[in-house]
Amino acid sequence: MKKISFYLLINKLYLMSFRTYLNYLKTDILSSSWFKKACKEKKIKIKFLSKSYFCDETKDYYFKYEKKNLYFFKLFLIKFEYQQELENNNHLKLLNINIKNETIFKVVTFLFSIQKLFLKTNYYLDMNIIDRKIFISEYIKKYDSYLDTSILSKIINNTSYMNENKIYKLTNLFPKKTFIYSLYIKELIHSESIKNDDNLVELLFIKYHIKISRRTVCNIRNTYLIPRTKKENLIDLTLHTKDFYVERKKLTKKNIFILENDLSGVYELSSEKTISYPFLKNKVIYIGSSNNIKKRLKTYTFKYAHTKNIKEFIKENKNIYFRIIRTLNHKEFERKLINSFINIHGDLPKLNTQRVLNVPNENNYFNKSGFPV
Repeated sequence: MKKISFYLLINKLYLMSFRTYLNYLKTDILSSSWFKKACKEKKIKIKFLSKSYFCDETKDYYFKYEKKNLYFFKLFLIKFEYQQELENNNHLKLLNINIKNETIFKVVTFLFSIQKLFLKTNYYLDMNIIDRKIFISEYIKKYDSYLDTSILSKIINNTSYMNENKIYKLTNLFPKKTFIYSLYIKELIHSESIKNDDNLVELLFIKYHIKISRRTVCNIRNTYLIPRTKKENLIDLTLHTKDFYVERKKLTKKNIFILENDLSGVYELSSEKTISYPFLKNKVIYIGSSNNIKKRLKTYTFKYAHTKNIKEFIKENKNIYFRIIRTLNHKEFERKLINSFINIHGDLPKLNTQRVLNVPNENNYFNKSGFPV
């Protein structure tokens, strides 16, 4: 293994925020007089660790995962080459940057190769449970480079990435065992007839080859607020069937036409394909509300739609289905349903972009006599 003088590496370099490290590279290194002089004298060459990079400056993430490929911000792929020591030991600064950039690049590349399936599906049950000591051992074998738990912790705690327009900490790919176990338990409770924790212990071993005690199962359930048995009033893991004004119907002009005019309520869009959310799978793609559902649903059958994402999804998927709930207080109902969906599935419905936070005053829905408007 290469003997790299890691004691030369300034510890705070790993702890720097995205913006601080970027400014350090730009101001203290690339724009400094000693660096420009050394480049002019051809004492320094700039190379890059990979050709897969992007140049547009980001706010807070080092790299992005796009179309099954990793793209780093260009400056974080820099590797300096120098043949001799520079004045005032400035070559040590370049060495420190080389070590940090190369280590982060290798750690990220290796980690993403391990979690390839999860990154494809975004379904937490597809995520591999990674032991950090084993990861370090395999990393050293693969790259013949130094890595320890301290450096690894600093990297995963201080590095962010973008995936599907969302920013995540690298720790997202290093989940705790108990968290993954909680998802297995939740999946079993929703899909199997569970009587007690002993039943869960048995099924965890049979289905997932996980051997843990009854007490551990109980502790995990309590920690992650998982009920012992499935809640019977939840249908399709999200909405209450009894509240729906119509059963799930295909999104067509004919089916929309028969709806009442000026119908206020909440609506759900779903597809034929099952979508993998972080915690569970479901066909629901959007939950919305309107004081005129008929008019809103009509927009989805034309070239334009309520949002760009919905428009593109409908264009790519022929069969979309809808169902609605009649309610005057539609914003409040929408908020509750979306929050329920997030709690159960671990994320917003695929085409929703944000939660409903501000709900109009309930009095707006009634006139002075107390009757619905």
